[in-house]
Amino acid sequence: MTTIKNKNKKNITMKSKKKTIIQGNIIEEKDGWIVAHIFGEPYERGFAHGYLLKNELKKVLNVLPFIVKEQLNVSIEKFINKSNKLIKPKIKKYFPEFYTELRGICDGAKYGNIDISLDFLISWNALLSLYDVFSNNKKERCSAFIACGNSTENGDIIMGHNTHSDFATGQLLNIALYITPSNGNSFVMQTSPGFIASSSDWFICSSGIIGCETTIGDINYTPKFGTPFFCRIRQAMQYGNDLDDYIKIMIDKNAGDYACSWLLGDIRNNEIMLFELGLKEKNIQRTKNGVFYGMNSAISKNLRENETTDKDFDNLSTSSGSRNARLNELLNKKYYGSINLENSKKILSDHYDMFLKKNILNSKGICKHLELDGEPEKKTIKPFYPFGCTDSKIINSELAYSLSFLGKMGCGCGEPFIVKTYIKEHPEFENWGKVLQDRHNQKWLKIQKIKIINS
Repeated sequence: MTTIKNKNKKNITMKSKKKTIIQGNIIEEKDGWIVAHIFGEPYERGFAHGYLLKNELKKVLNVLPFIVKEQLNVSIEKFINKSNKLIKPKIKKYFPEFYTELRGICDGAKYGNIDISLDFLISWNALLSLYDVFSNNKKERCSAFIACGNSTENGDIIMGHNTHSDFATGQLLNIALYITPSNGNSFVMQTSPGFIASSSDWFICSSGIIGCETTIGDINYTPKFGTPFFCRIRQAMQYGNDLDDYIKIMIDKNAGDYACSWLLGDIRNNEIMLFELGLKEKNIQRTKNGVFYGMNSAISKNLRENETTDKDFDNLSTSSGSRNARLNELLNKKYYGSINLENSKKILSDHYDMFLKKNILNSKGICKHLELDGEPEKKTIKPFYPFGCTDSKIINSELAYSLSFLGKMGCGCGEPFIVKTYIKEHPEFENWGKVLQDRHNQKWLKIQKIKIINS
């Protein structure tokens, strides 16, 4: 029997009267992160996921109903019904392995006395897939970059990403989950409790592939299911062996449900790729010497013009326009040739507003602070809305070889968020108080893989 030991050498294999074995453990809880490892067959690793993260899953039971009502203006019942119609049958038919893993998560949570239904869990995984089914509001999630060759200090691959999210769901993206499946590649991903894919997205795979993405906003179509993006990217992480595999897997039965600028790298041959995917449009660029970045406007002009209503690409008065110009300035000028881990931290914590031409904590910085912005550029967004940068991650090739990365919970600059203070200053968001958590200035943590000990 394979068991797992933590750094204190305590055997955490769990047994009930029925001799239930938990195939995984919590490696570390530090600086806002929960680092965990699960392994084995789909149901068993799912069971471990549900049991080990049961307390975090309990938070989801409150957050998901709140968010779908607040942002999509639908009840949780209507949201689950739509998920059952569009998402659940596709997972059962095309991804039975992941469907079994989801069942395991539910049963593991119930073993830990947290009752979460399979339909609820699937709808939680499908939140971003279904967003554009219910809403036409623009999603501007994340700033990111990937670089290699002459652009980096040592010629290796450097990748950086910060999550931009509403604070209710963003605070749940504090899980670094290592998965060692019985078949396919091992990998680690930043994720939320109950997710079978990352959704932030940030992952490192034993295949040598590393990846992240930024959302393409203002899409002008309704997703055509298809298979959900979170199943396709999980399939790629677990079974994709090169960049070509990622393209094939993500295009196959593409639903267009979460249009993204994917930034991917292969540390084995030092190649990076920008892979933008809408519904019918795609943009693929590859290089072994250069930089790609994402900031919520598609780099591809064809994709922007044909599948979005986006007019922000060169508009410095908007968030994506300002970040586009700033990322280009930092990556292709100021830090070109010296992009490394320390300079990546500076890039991800940058607050320079290219329109106002000054450093200011608002919605136009790479480290986004909509919660501090009294004049958001979109009419559909309220001033001081609880949305912005909720974490930062960086990696180089050396870290990637050991499935490790550096992560900082909370915004990259360290600006704290205290719920009581925020609600007092902005009582119009008082209803958010029941789902938000304080976020303090955390340290950068090295996320490291678990050591498997056979006995």
